[in-house]
Amino acid sequence: MVEGAHYIGGFGRIFDLAPGDLLVPVEGTARLLDGEPDIVEHMNKDHADALELYATALAGASPGPWRMAGIDPEGCDIVLDGEARRIVFAGPVTTPAEARKELVRLVAEARARREGAA
Repeated sequence: MVEGAHYIGGFGRIFDLAPGDLLVPVEGTARLLDGEPDIVEHMNKDHADALELYATALAGASPGPWRMAGIDPEGCDIVLDGEARRIVFAGPVTTPAEARKELVRLVAEARARREGAA
């Protein structure tokens, strides 16, 4: 059980964090959590382009073969060569169907941001 953490972000940037600052509430999300392995596998196998778009347009990362490492009610984590980024959802998702809708929405948002920057 996590009781807290101590964050050191540089000179003068030291914070104590409570469990609520670190943990994602999962009550009512059993279907999403049960479906996580399949969602991650599907995204990595069939939607590598979307993952790279999330990384570059939403998270300000460099291009590359980004992979999804996990998904939870509040967002998903993507990784590339030891680098990680968190993609935060607009609102909590509780089922694989809701996650799919949010991942599709994020692609549209990422494309709009990229086109706006061009």
